[in-house]
Amino acid sequence: MEKARRFADHVRHVTQIYENALETLSQEAQPMDAILIHSGTEGIYFGDDRHISFQAFGHFNHWIPVNRPDQMLLFQPGKKPTYFQVVPPDFWYDQTVVQEAWWADQYEIIRLEKPQEVMDHLPNTRRIVFLGENTKFAADMGLPAYLHNEKNLVNYLDYYRGMKTEYEVEELREANRMAVAGHKAAEQAFLNFGSERDIHLAFLNANHMLETDSPYTNIVGLDRHAAILHYQYKQRAKGDQSRVLLIDAGCVSNRYCSDITRTYMRKGGHAVFGELLKGVDVLELKLAEMVKEGMPYRQLHEAAHDGVLDLLLASEIVKGNRDELAENQRISKLFFPHGVGHLLGLQVHDVGGFFKDDHGALAPPPEEHRFLRLNREMKNGMVFTIEPGLYFIPMLLDPERESELGKSLNWSLIDALIPYGGIRIEDNIWLSENGPVNLTR
Repeated sequence: MEKARRFADHVRHVTQIYENALETLSQEAQPMDAILIHSGTEGIYFGDDRHISFQAFGHFNHWIPVNRPDQMLLFQPGKKPTYFQVVPPDFWYDQTVVQEAWWADQYEIIRLEKPQEVMDHLPNTRRIVFLGENTKFAADMGLPAYLHNEKNLVNYLDYYRGMKTEYEVEELREANRMAVAGHKAAEQAFLNFGSERDIHLAFLNANHMLETDSPYTNIVGLDRHAAILHYQYKQRAKGDQSRVLLIDAGCVSNRYCSDITRTYMRKGGHAVFGELLKGVDVLELKLAEMVKEGMPYRQLHEAAHDGVLDLLLASEIVKGNRDELAENQRISKLFFPHGVGHLLGLQVHDVGGFFKDDHGALAPPPEEHRFLRLNREMKNGMVFTIEPGLYFIPMLLDPERESELGKSLNWSLIDALIPYGGIRIEDNIWLSENGPVNLTR
């Protein structure tokens, strides 16, 4: 089975990363003999007995595609990884863990009824690193506090999560395929004058999803709501007067996420907005073609600002000398205030976006681009989003109405476009050995 082969190769790759980490860091930092990864603990709302929707720790899911609390994986160099499958006896809730051969065959599986029973199966050493949120559980087992989420190890693992295996890319591809079907259904719901809630449900129903199956809260914004970058609500009001839909929504395949954004405008909308929408789509594809190994991701972000400025000038929203307007991206930031993308994987904003190397040296976003979520050089195997946008956000624009900078802006046209909200186009890009591959289109 091809999937089983890909996953076996993936486990060998992850095993090599962990072996290298323990060997290197045991010499440079402190001795470490084994790693116990905990999937997480199910929480309850404060003052209530209702459980919060659970999401497993990413480093656990890097090994095992199981989204259940209190599962554990033990890694020891030279030994087959051990999966401690905790299945408590319970008649209130279904505790079944679905186990498929394509992944389960890679592990020694020990079934337990209580998490604490793992103590009987740990190696006879105190130098076990605990990775996970519930450090009290680790302390209760006697695992040393100085090895709880040992920083050097976490940095090392986060760094290498940035490069994906063939198995991971195929899961990301499948998550994209699912999301594309959802976006097509959402577009039809919009064209049929659906409410934000109707459109949201159309996306979910296209893949028989629950909201808890989503990798993040769907952004479904009609008109002015499209100018709220992470708009979180879904209005019930019918969309019979709506002009624009911005939908940012993804799916999950074996814990790997897609993150896709599309913007649609009805016929009869403002001609300038229609041209801007076409222009942002062209810009996004152009940026995707620029991707190459060794290129700083920040360079892609700056190219996006150049492209947005060109669209503003071509549409006569902005007037003036291009070189002067381009200085520090002051104008383009008013209309494009976020980063052009981020790493994508087991988390929508995947880990490791600000590392220079595997030893934790940081490359934080520069002050002038403080919302940039990825500031690494692009490497083969990386998967990331590219998502330029162009928005009409009163909060950002209004302070410039009487400013020197504001003299370059066509306020009558801007006021006509504010009701249309904004535009974002987002695809998921894999940098393969042969160049960039668009997993979305």
